[in-house]
Amino acid sequence: MAVAALRREPTPEYPAIKPGMMGMYIFLASEVMFFGSLFATYFYLVGSHPVWPPIPPADRPEYYVNWWPIPAINTVILLSSGVTCHFALEGLAHDNRRRWFVLLVTTIVLGFAFEAGQLYEFINAFSRGLTLTANTFASAFFAMTGFHGAHVLGGLILLTLVLYRSARGQFSSRNHVGPAAVTLYWHFVDVVWIFLFGILYLGVTAFK
Repeated sequence: MAVAALRREPTPEYPAIKPGMMGMYIFLASEVMFFGSLFATYFYLVGSHPVWPPIPPADRPEYYVNWWPIPAINTVILLSSGVTCHFALEGLAHDNRRRWFVLLVTTIVLGFAFEAGQLYEFINAFSRGLTLTANTFASAFFAMTGFHGAHVLGGLILLTLVLYRSARGQFSSRNHVGPAAVTLYWHFVDVVWIFLFGILYLGVTAFK
């Protein structure tokens, strides 16, 4: 009996962090470095210009007019989507599938509303003459907000895939690593936008 006990295989030990979540943490670490390089470039441009943002040409004085309404609304929309995404995951973790589906769909709708608002802002800026090559501020602005918008779009694709798989019954309170990883990613794009809004909108207003 003792010999059999000694020969018994040890109970397997599982990592505290699931491999899927660890992969997302590593990916987000690379994303922090990516956006960090964009912010570093922007601050270098700020420090190397005596006036920031650059003074628009005399025939385009309306460059920075109407700077507030759309991005302010977009900020509320995106942060609200972070709240709905969080409580959607909480619903799934407690097998409340109705709350999970309702809040997940709400998150996706809010995400697309944010993208629509950003597209409208870009079109409006182009109509005022603030194009990609208008000045150094415009180049940095469109690069930073454009890459963020692309990340939001990527998050929406992931959320839609999670919704599809959930509709097929593939997630539950005991198996929701995928939704948890996507939720973490969505919170990341929320946080990045807070910094973008503070630097590109609030900061520019302070400089002017």
